[in-house]
Amino acid sequence: MTVMATKWKNQEVRSHNGLLCSNGDLYDVHETRMARVREKQELGGWLNVAILAQEELYGGQYMVKCGEAAEHGSIGVVVLESLQNHEPVWTFVSDQSNPFDQITIKGGLVLVLSTSGAVLRFAAPMREARLLLPSASIHGANDGRL
Repeated sequence: MTVMATKWKNQEVRSHNGLLCSNGDLYDVHETRMARVREKQELGGWLNVAILAQEELYGGQYMVKCGEAAEHGSIGVVVLESLQNHEPVWTFVSDQSNPFDQITIKGGLVLVLSTSGAVLRFAAPMREARLLLPSASIHGANDGRL
């Protein structure tokens, strides 16, 4: 069992702004794309997570869980968990989103909505991921075609 999986049993995730895979790969998630971080980065400590919503995906293969960091409620957290072993496939932390509290599935994509209007959009397990922030809606970048 990985350190990430052991910590998740206590509902803790690594305090890294972005997407962290169970194999150690890191990704920055932007409105236009998901980009793998190539250079070595120092990872932060661990955040306790309060789960606010969860939804089973793809006939019981995965469970997506979302919520907030207990230490600071303005930090949103999303975890994709394998239902075969209940370990995280990846975790996503965003200090720009506020808590994520709703999950919707639309056209094969998973939309995780925050209390501030931010949306994490992804296809499981991880073909793509995008974070749409509410300020983008004001400037027309988010035209409703999530």
